[in-house]
Amino acid sequence: MRIPRGFGALAAGVLSVSLVAIVSAQSTQTKETVPGGAAKVTTKEVKGEVVLTGSNWLIAKDPAGEYRIYDVKAGRKFIINGVPKTLGELQKGTMLTAKVTTTETPLVKRTTKITQGTLFWSSPKSVIVTLENGENKQYEVPPDFKFEVEGKQLSTIELRPGMKLTATRIVEEPMVTISEDVVVTGTAPMK
Repeated sequence: MRIPRGFGALAAGVLSVSLVAIVSAQSTQTKETVPGGAAKVTTKEVKGEVVLTGSNWLIAKDPAGEYRIYDVKAGRKFIINGVPKTLGELQKGTMLTAKVTTTETPLVKRTTKITQGTLFWSSPKSVIVTLENGENKQYEVPPDFKFEVEGKQLSTIELRPGMKLTATRIVEEPMVTISEDVVVTGTAPMK
């Protein structure tokens, strides 16, 4: 379905067009973010031995013998032998285990726009509506689409010039928020 300029382009999601008898109201637009499904939670465990530390990084050797560098956020605490330690307090040879829990929460960013107009012309596949600002706009209409006018379901060919219509357009854009919770524990090397 082609959506003409003025109503914007459909970026992603669902378009719902409903034309009903006019209720004396102005054009309005609302935006909201709503849940888009169940959250996906994954947990991953990463192990390694501290080889070298810097002001905001550390290098660890994983169990396969590979060296990896990790950025460390300021203020990060590591629980070593049950005691909270800062990056600067880690000793070479400390065995670390990071438990990373990632939560991916699907959301839907929904924009609803309601616009009023008067039917200027209609055909089986499109309508031309005179908007409140006096501008005429043409809109394509899906096959078998029914319009509600004064409580009746009408096809495009049953519409008559001068009928007052309200168009409701809903655009839904899916998005995902990702949050991570990282807990790092470990054991210091024996002295």
